[in-house]
Amino acid sequence: MTSSPSTPLRVSCRHAEDALRIELRGDLVHRHADLLVQEVRRALADLGAPCQVRLDCTGMTRVDPSGLSALLMVRRDTDAAGAALHLDGRPQQLEELLEQTGTLAHFTAGAGAHTPRTRPAQEPAPTHAPTSSTAPHPTA
Repeated sequence: MTSSPSTPLRVSCRHAEDALRIELRGDLVHRHADLLVQEVRRALADLGAPCQVRLDCTGMTRVDPSGLSALLMVRRDTDAAGAALHLDGRPQQLEELLEQTGTLAHFTAGAGAHTPRTRPAQEPAPTHAPTSSTAPHPTA
């Protein structure tokens, strides 16, 4: 059995207001998955820290597990950059793959659920009362 040839993935990035918009056209499959990760990393490095990254998946024709892995890497990179990731126009095949693999929630969390990974300015104070080491200890 032979598989049909894959349609090369085309990735176009543009910055608009506080968002990085990325349009995907073609197959997000093993042969092309690295391209997406490389382009997103390049765009994040060039643009600084956008508030959100919007992947337009409307033109995506196929996706396989390697494509899903690439999307998860993009999610990790956008989290590290402090940007919310949105997958817009998800085709049915992608929707089904996300549901089957239990990864749908990684891409559909509400805007309030996104928390950038930053370090707190200072550590919180201890919640327990300090003990005194000078108080006498009763002996039995």
